[in-house]
Amino acid sequence: MSQVNSTPQLQGYELDQRLLEHPLAEIWRGRSFTGMEVVALVLSESGAADPQVRDRLDQASRGAALEPGEQQTPLWAANLSADRPYAITQLIPGQSGAERLLDPLDGLLGNDEESLSAVRSQLAQYGAAPLNQAQQKPPSKVEVAREYRHKLGRWTYLVAAIGVLIVFTALYSVGAAIGSSIKDQRPAGPPIATAVSPSPLPSPGLLPGVPKPRTAPYLPPVTTTGLVGATYPTGADVQVVDGLSLPFAFGWPRPPHKVELGESSTMIYRRVLTEAKPTDSALDARIALRPCRDLAACLAGRAQFDKEWTDSFKTPVPASAKDARTWLTVQKGPRYTLTMTRAYTSAGRSWLVGVTLTGAPGEEPAIERVLNDIWRQTQ
Repeated sequence: MSQVNSTPQLQGYELDQRLLEHPLAEIWRGRSFTGMEVVALVLSESGAADPQVRDRLDQASRGAALEPGEQQTPLWAANLSADRPYAITQLIPGQSGAERLLDPLDGLLGNDEESLSAVRSQLAQYGAAPLNQAQQKPPSKVEVAREYRHKLGRWTYLVAAIGVLIVFTALYSVGAAIGSSIKDQRPAGPPIATAVSPSPLPSPGLLPGVPKPRTAPYLPPVTTTGLVGATYPTGADVQVVDGLSLPFAFGWPRPPHKVELGESSTMIYRRVLTEAKPTDSALDARIALRPCRDLAACLAGRAQFDKEWTDSFKTPVPASAKDARTWLTVQKGPRYTLTMTRAYTSAGRSWLVGVTLTGAPGEEPAIERVLNDIWRQTQ
């Protein structure tokens, strides 16, 4: 992520309105490359330079992704290892989004209500009105603690906390003495597992929901039959496309221009071109990737996957079954188009892969070779 004209540049997202400038973070409204309205929290330079602030965003993002509360939009995307870490939610009317992650960044809960109200007031013009108090769930323990803190004041709160600590220490000492006296009377048993809440996230990860894939080694071209049309012959000189956080690499006929379109909570989107501008590119490959529990789950979820990724890329749904794990559509016209969905397993992990390739007239064989190579690499 870089910064140009003070607007954070996030792959796959266009931020167009800063809603809040806070010492630790900025709140922005924008859109994903699919047109979805989003709210983004981006750490400021000072916030990103503080390891504690980064850690607090990490912890808050876990809860936002795995255990969102009522009237809270789940975390949609995040990059917690960027130069300026960020977290993104969809903008949904009547629900709080990424702006709520601002509150815990300074380690004090409940002192940013004024800032959050200002953000939600601005979002109201987009339909995300402030929450109706009658619709909210009963106050949580954290919210009760906030209320008591405001009533008691920080110093009184601190004294009360010290008093509780003294009582706890005394009770702990008594309990330890009693536990020691009966220790030898307890039967031996297996250790009790410690509960983790929320569950730990995959590490390293692209997002809370999508573990980062490890790219398998590229298999050099060998003369073989593909799904459709031309294939790379044995020993063909190809440009290997890797480094895109995909579980496979594939051959490209000329130097590639690689684009990380972004990720959602369940999907990875990538693009490979022959030129920096899509309109200047003779070849254009767009790829969607979703992890599955196993191959059976991939096949069961294929229809929904196809709807999502083809809607995002505005491309035909792969309709013709080529084998038990592969579907293909060929569309001839001014720009030759191939779309493929593939389910496969690699290194013990299962994936659904959606690919659409288009090209200028005369590039049909190159399009076919790229698609056939992706199919070969995902056997």
